[in-house]
Amino acid sequence: MSKEPNGTPRLADVARAAGVSPSTASRVLNGSVRQVADEYRERVLAAAEQVGYTTNLAAQAMVRGRYPAVALVVGDIRDQFFARIAFGAMREASRRGYILNLLSTDGDESRERDLVQDLRRQRPQALVLARKRDTTAKAGSRLMEQLLGFQRESGRVVIVGEASEPVLAIRPPDFDGGKALAGALLGLGYRRFVVFLADEAVPSERDRLDGFRVGLSAGGVALPDSRVYRAVHSVAGGMEAASAYLADGPEAEIIVSTEDVVAWGAIHRLRESGLAVPDDIAVAGYGHRMFSPFADEADWLTTIRSPLEEMGAAAVSAALDPLASDIPMPSPKIHLGGSTPDRTMR
Repeated sequence: MSKEPNGTPRLADVARAAGVSPSTASRVLNGSVRQVADEYRERVLAAAEQVGYTTNLAAQAMVRGRYPAVALVVGDIRDQFFARIAFGAMREASRRGYILNLLSTDGDESRERDLVQDLRRQRPQALVLARKRDTTAKAGSRLMEQLLGFQRESGRVVIVGEASEPVLAIRPPDFDGGKALAGALLGLGYRRFVVFLADEAVPSERDRLDGFRVGLSAGGVALPDSRVYRAVHSVAGGMEAASAYLADGPEAEIIVSTEDVVAWGAIHRLRESGLAVPDDIAVAGYGHRMFSPFADEADWLTTIRSPLEEMGAAAVSAALDPLASDIPMPSPKIHLGGSTPDRTMR
């Protein structure tokens, strides 16, 4: 095997060991918008490990003027919404042979513009921005100016959430999830609903409510505004909304929250009031949060699982493919827990 004078394996050595052309090996190891079949990609990666070849990222950045990495900016990595997106994005970046640089605003979305401005100087090959609370990255805004600047100078920008053209957006299928949840609960025999709406200003929350209403309407059930309670996105917010519900005294069979954490708070307050959940009143949520401050409720709660990992992976894939425009997403999945027993069996 021929090597560099210092004994370092060369790209040609990898190509020879994998039985592919040097150009194919380069596309796999150095990054390219041109796709390589999985069979060849796996052969090249295995050969690189076999001969001990490592990519010189600094040299690539000097030649291309771009760093062969994907930057992912999230709102708060402690939030499972962003953590699951980051997991999918990291897995897809690794599959494509890229490094994922993860940055978090720590809940301060005013930092987004500064982080994007810093990334314009570092010049990663693509940028994914995952956002939840702001309604949109509006055309003409200071953030959008930085995003468009990055897109001109470095690579494609993809937003997971709401965004204006010309930045590609991947939107959570929250309307479909709300509609599916309504259909599932109607199928279990529920007819009298109350909804706890978390963070009304967030588009995904409104989409969940709108989809839920449409799903109920398809089953001949109306949800008047008087049955919708506003709630802060927290366990405490769920407790406060449940207190308001108890004070009003409507006869609901089930409380449906647009966020799991609000549902957990509601369950806690209902039990404090002497009600048995789900025997006296059932509770359902949205988000499929993987942990709860109350024992066993993460698995016990009926909820919707959004395809967040898939969204993160799709965002990286689209960011590295300048021709991608329509990104199909799998449908949300319903997790039926013990918080909503089948009333049709009674």
